[in-house]
Amino acid sequence: MFLLAAYRQNVRRIQLKHLLILLLRVLIIILIALALARPLLKNQFAFAGGRTKTSAVVILDNSYSMGYGGIQGVRFEVAKGMALEIVQSLQRGDSASVILMSDIPNPLFPKLTKDLNQVREAIRRSQIAYRATLVPSSLEMAHDILEASNDPNKEIYLISDFNRNGWTDWNRVPNRSGARIFLLPLDDEVTDNISIEEVQASSQLIGVGLPIELGVSIGNHSDAPVADTTLTLFIDDQKRRSISPQAGAGESVTLTFTHQFESPGTHTGYLELTADRLPIDNRRYFVLDAYGQIRVLCVGVQTMYLALALNPAVQGQPSTGSSFLPSTASLEALEDLTLTEYDILILADVPGFSARVQQQLQAFMRAGKSVIYFVGNNVDTTSYNAFADWLPADVGQPITWQPPVTLSNYKADSPIFEVFREEDFAGQYAPQFYRGLELKPAEDAKIVAQLSDGTPFLVERSIDRGIALFFNVSAAQLDDASSLLVNQNFLPLLQQAVLYTKAAQSAHQKNLIVGESYTANYRWSGATTTQITRLADTTHSSETLSLAEDGSLTFSGTDAPGIYQVEGQGRNTLLQDFFAVNVDATESELRPIPIQEAAERIGAQTEVISESEALEQTLNTYRVGVEIWSELLLLALVLMLIEGILSNRESAIPDDSVPSQT
Repeated sequence: MFLLAAYRQNVRRIQLKHLLILLLRVLIIILIALALARPLLKNQFAFAGGRTKTSAVVILDNSYSMGYGGIQGVRFEVAKGMALEIVQSLQRGDSASVILMSDIPNPLFPKLTKDLNQVREAIRRSQIAYRATLVPSSLEMAHDILEASNDPNKEIYLISDFNRNGWTDWNRVPNRSGARIFLLPLDDEVTDNISIEEVQASSQLIGVGLPIELGVSIGNHSDAPVADTTLTLFIDDQKRRSISPQAGAGESVTLTFTHQFESPGTHTGYLELTADRLPIDNRRYFVLDAYGQIRVLCVGVQTMYLALALNPAVQGQPSTGSSFLPSTASLEALEDLTLTEYDILILADVPGFSARVQQQLQAFMRAGKSVIYFVGNNVDTTSYNAFADWLPADVGQPITWQPPVTLSNYKADSPIFEVFREEDFAGQYAPQFYRGLELKPAEDAKIVAQLSDGTPFLVERSIDRGIALFFNVSAAQLDDASSLLVNQNFLPLLQQAVLYTKAAQSAHQKNLIVGESYTANYRWSGATTTQITRLADTTHSSETLSLAEDGSLTFSGTDAPGIYQVEGQGRNTLLQDFFAVNVDATESELRPIPIQEAAERIGAQTEVISESEALEQTLNTYRVGVEIWSELLLLALVLMLIEGILSNRESAIPDDSVPSQT
């Protein structure tokens, strides 16, 4: 009886001990899980009040709109002061990084660093970029940096003027890192800014002695009309003209300067407005090529109209002041001529091509020069089509139009037709076409102009390094194929075609925006290396680049506006070229996006801190708290020790302590 009573008492005690051991094990697992979650106690708990470790990424807007000089000073300097104050609020053990934000992110620290002194020094050394604003790429980079951090408190600070230009064409950036995002606008000051938005020549093809117009777009990004402002034109480092632009509030106007180049070659210039609070966009550079002394060889039976259209005779001799220096030759003489001294070759109603002429034409185009063809009904289609690889089109059967057709469809954006009005080829004064040829353009050719029945009139094709133009009309003086040669449009049409083919020999973009790459091909120069120099007002910076095997050059260092000079030395030639780089005009509009709209676009838990708030004090309220993961781990270890002791005592109970049932 006593043994059974003792046994029942031991069973109850053992069951309680097992329950206690189970409870301890559950608590150990819970505490370890909580510790791995790195919990944080905020200051609403009486026993919490310390600082938690913080990882902070400062996104500092350094786009050129931050160069605006407001009441408190230049915006970028104010922004740098705010960034320094943010870093100053961090404590030992915290980490930080800085991203300079324009249209591309520039991380001063690709990873978080605990060296806060180095971060502060990097902020002090940072400079304004000559680029526009684009927010998403910098914000994405900030999230990437913070995702690598194990600190419980993650922060992103966006310091910017919140220029609306940087918030267009994208919807929302998700908060992948879970960071608290702070928006720090600089001020609510009403801005006044006037900028040069664009400089556009009236013609892409500029001839020496021919007047051109420079159209200049001025943008008034202010709430008041433009007053006391002067716009000045400089060409080849000489002041040419000044005018006083008038523009209403928020208005853009276009002003026109007329200029005439007296010498051929590349000409540089810029337009400049009176300085205002944002001086970066008050100057706009340009580079223009003036083509003169173009040596043209006209080959055919009757070439008088061609020569006169290019350069009217003065006492029987071509005018040397013209852009064009034409010469004439018969087809027979072409076989023995040296073509290297000519820039353009015009073949007028040439019946066919001998083997020697074919070799001459191929060598001419391989040298990067161009050929213009006029074809009439008397050409040998078999001879032409045998040479089809070097022509813009296959030649078909003759066509007769009765009534005559007109030129009714042409590419208005082609430089050849940019000088014509829509009505120039319509009405009673339009040229009439009576006879022509069926043409089948090559696959890589393009039809520049068509006749009213759809027959190609002008076909263009790039062949090797040259350009071939194919006019579907006779150039014979007495030919009744068309009235084009006695029409007022013939002279500008022929001159534009010659200028176009000359320009195509060295065609590349010479007016760029900051950040765009400059590409060109200088195979003709024989140079292997070039030196590219930015011609600044005070100092010149240079970079040496090697040309590719095919003579091509790519330069990506267009980080600042200005005129850039390209120089190189070939075997027998001196390479010299220029190109212009300008800031993106869209950044000149300084109206900001509403801050709450910006907050919604870049993720949840976004805080807006105005400049009037005490920044460091405000930030510290978000960082108060104590990490208790180490305490939780310690408590788990204590419970594991207790659980171990209890488990060992349980296993030490002998088996014979339990009474037998028999």
